[in-house]
Amino acid sequence: MSLVVRTGPQEYECGIGVLDSLTSKLKARGIRKAVIVHGTNSWKRAETYLSHLINSEITLEFVAFNGECTYEEVNRIVERLKETHAEAIIGVGGGKLMDTVKYAAEKITGVQSILIPTLASNCAPWTPLSVMYTADGVCLGFDIHTKQVALLAIEPSLLLDAPVNYFVAGVADTLAKWYESDVILSRPEHQTNALLLISRAAALNCRDTIVNYGQQAVADIQTHSLTPAFIQVCETIIAVSGLVGGLGDEYARTTIAHAVHDKLTIFPETHVFLHGEKVAYGIMVQLAFEEKWVEVARLAVFYESLQLPKTLTDLNLSRLTDDQLAAFTASVALDNNLIQSGYEAAKEDIQKAIHSLEDYLGIKVVSETKLGESL
Repeated sequence: MSLVVRTGPQEYECGIGVLDSLTSKLKARGIRKAVIVHGTNSWKRAETYLSHLINSEITLEFVAFNGECTYEEVNRIVERLKETHAEAIIGVGGGKLMDTVKYAAEKITGVQSILIPTLASNCAPWTPLSVMYTADGVCLGFDIHTKQVALLAIEPSLLLDAPVNYFVAGVADTLAKWYESDVILSRPEHQTNALLLISRAAALNCRDTIVNYGQQAVADIQTHSLTPAFIQVCETIIAVSGLVGGLGDEYARTTIAHAVHDKLTIFPETHVFLHGEKVAYGIMVQLAFEEKWVEVARLAVFYESLQLPKTLTDLNLSRLTDDQLAAFTASVALDNNLIQSGYEAAKEDIQKAIHSLEDYLGIKVVSETKLGESL
């Protein structure tokens, strides 16, 4: 594998009141016309934070996002950009909306992307790639972009208004950065590559921040308390986790956990679960595959405190037959990212790991040992 570094947005700022200066930031970039792509419920929460921009002399067009990052939706947004002759596209919403906005900007020369996340649920606002889906929510993989995000602006108070389950999903997705990437980044041959060392350090930071502050941050969003712990976890979910893959490229992108997520999307029963929730289960499968049962037991305590899925039953998939499970694990084993990473995982061994995980968690009485004690 070659190493291509894609660090993240050209400019990033996180702070209370950061959106008050958004108009001046756009003017500094020569932007006079922009299209705002927004969600529905998220826009109701975000609109008041953007009053300075909405009341400015910058011409704005508003486009409602359809809910899925599909090629059709990207092309629809591209057509609106062309019709309005916009110089920028502003995304206000969650991860799939962010990915759609990035892709639309990629397709038109001279159009800059400005991202304002309303959720801390993944690193989509940071990464120069888009995870693509069908209209029915089935994951197709991801496409990498040559254009960086021009500006990523995070208002912590806006993230604090988000649904709690999205934040919990972000916590789980960020935890996966360590369990997935360290398998490759810890290899002896990678210990002299400066960028891979920084990527691994970022992954370690993800793990430590989630372990030390994740539960507190979830409690903070539940009580609507804007604390340093909440802000730190938000920035870790969005920015630090994005640096893992940005600096580590294919060496740090994914192994089993995300491959399991991607293939789970074929089952309609799983569509009620968020990206990070399915990744959480994928982490469990990976640890079972690696026979790290002590870590499974300790993670199970952490999962239960946040109500994250750890078995097929938790994902409404207890009805899967052995043939269906065999087809599922075969698709996981053939995942392009898994193969490219050099992580060897035969379908039979993945299927065995899933069965072993179900048996283990079904009979194991998990102790109250803290997750941090295993690290």
